[in-house]
Amino acid sequence: MLILNIGEGKGKTTASVGQIIRSLGHGFKVCLIQLFKDNYFYGEQNILLRLENLDFFSFVKKHPCYLGNVNSEKLVNLCDSAMKKLMELTSINSKRYDLIVLDEFNVALRDKLINENEFVALIEKLSRKSNVIVTGRGSSKILLDMADLVTEMKEVKHPYKNGVQAQRGIEY
Repeated sequence: MLILNIGEGKGKTTASVGQIIRSLGHGFKVCLIQLFKDNYFYGEQNILLRLENLDFFSFVKKHPCYLGNVNSEKLVNLCDSAMKKLMELTSINSKRYDLIVLDEFNVALRDKLINENEFVALIEKLSRKSNVIVTGRGSSKILLDMADLVTEMKEVKHPYKNGVQAQRGIEY
């Protein structure tokens, strides 16, 4: 199954982490590939790194909005490394995962940091043998059409609007 967690609201990664925990609880093998999140900064990373049956890879440590030039060569190269990891997962000799979570890949697609056609081809292969979750704000029309399940997180109210900074344990 291909699952998309999209939208402008908070909770896309959090929902995916819940799905990871559910899958691990059933003894499934899980792979998480994250973009744009510092290692050990987000609370869920501290727990996930300790869990058995979970392979966790993080490639781009900072969100593009903090890096200045969104289409910098360095950023494209880091996203390319994540794509190479995805290609490894599609190989015959690859470990088989029951669930693969591709966190914030919609952002990389939106900002043209990864090639959409290549990504879609990899997703088609991966979703034949594994459940795949792709998260991030927005989504391409192609992925929306391919998906079996799409959940959109909609922001109704957020404390940022009142000047409240991100809170440890809530936003990160």
